Amino acid sequence: MRQAIAGGVTLALALGAAARATEPPPQVTRLSLPFAGVWGIVQGFDSGDTHTGYAAWALDFVPAQPRGTKPPPKGAPLSRFACFGRPILAPADGLVVRVGRGGRDWPAYVKGNDEGNYVILEHAPGEYTEFRHLEARSVKVAPGARVRRGDVIGRCGNSGNATTPHLHVGFLSSIDPITTRPMALSGYEVLGPDGAWRPGNGMLREGELLRPARPSP
Repeated sequence: MRQAIAGGVTLALALGAAARATEPPPQVTRLSLPFAGVWGIVQGFDSGDTHTGYAAWALDFVPAQPRGTKPPPKGAPLSRFACFGRPILAPADGLVVRVGRGGRDWPAYVKGNDEGNYVILEHAPGEYTEFRHLEARSVKVAPGARVRRGDVIGRCGNSGNATTPHLHVGFLSSIDPITTRPMALSGYEVLGPDGAWRPGNGMLREGELLRPARPSP
């Protein structure tokens, strides 16, 4: 990935003109990117072995790295991974409805066999965000607590079924049963192949680097 550029990005849930019975209702909550700096999308929607079914509307993020950076070798400490230990922030005001904080951080390239450490926030009826693979002992919030946009809710780790440290962000319309819903980014730019930043169109793709849109002069 290219060199990261510091900044934040704003997330917004996908809006629809009129919700059909098979679609989630329109959403109005605007959600800030839950970390500082520029990160890249390493797994997109409805992709691979893990972003299907329950997790079809989810994204995996890692911090951007200079081009040509090689991943740490097998056996390297988790601290060698750019994501590990980075603070994860509440993307909007909300209520903590579920947490998991009994998981360990598995060695890199070893797939864990527990549910890991996670936080699920409710922002409004039918509007939830979840954050998984958090670092062991980093989740400091509890069910029933209220958080404000930008509060630290945990740190990026390698718990659960992650094989290397990364942040899994999912958007949910229900937690009983767990049901995911589409989402779209807004207020961001995408780094093009020519090295120029251009406004994002809301369609999130693997391999993209995102940064906040620059304010108009």
